[in-house]
Amino acid sequence: ISLGLVGSEMCIRDSLETLPQGTVLVGGAVRDALLGRLVPRPDLDLVVQCDAVELARNLARRLGGAVVVLDQERSIARLVLQGWTIDLARCLGANLHDDLLRRDYSANAIALPLQGVEPTGALLDPSGGMTDLAAGRLRAISEANLLDDPLRLLRGMRLACELDFELEPISLGWIRRHHARLRDVAGERVLAELERLAAAPQGA
Repeated sequence: ISLGLVGSEMCIRDSLETLPQGTVLVGGAVRDALLGRLVPRPDLDLVVQCDAVELARNLARRLGGAVVVLDQERSIARLVLQGWTIDLARCLGANLHDDLLRRDYSANAIALPLQGVEPTGALLDPSGGMTDLAAGRLRAISEANLLDDPLRLLRGMRLACELDFELEPISLGWIRRHHARLRDVAGERVLAELERLAAAPQGA
């Protein structure tokens, strides 16, 4: 798939060219590229095999960007470079396969290996996300994954609306069963997701 990065600004090209071996692009950018709905400057989610916080800080020092540490313990940081937003996370689990299976929905668990700005190798899809995309179906990877961060319950409703996808019945049942767990999530995170849900276009 093409992510439209080859002609992008020099800062984003430089940052991608210096990423460590084994870096993969995951999440919404891969999903939207496969659906043909990628915006000109998508938010990028990268999984790396090293300390993501330190990597983000090094890139920011070299390229003049800004860093926000999202989760120090799990090594997740956000790098902002001239209007681009790049989230970097250290690979969790024993390997990338396990990391992808810890994610929320199969549509968000497809990875594109990168070598600089160029894709390399086949897409990694251990949860069958591409089959779900083709069917217009949003499917949670597991009940436990949703409960690991209850905001994922609300995110499922937002993504189904945004993508005009049908929520897979078992996944919808988990969302209905556990919706009260949203009380455990910080209010500002819930509000941000609700604002995105309200702004989500129907039939996108």
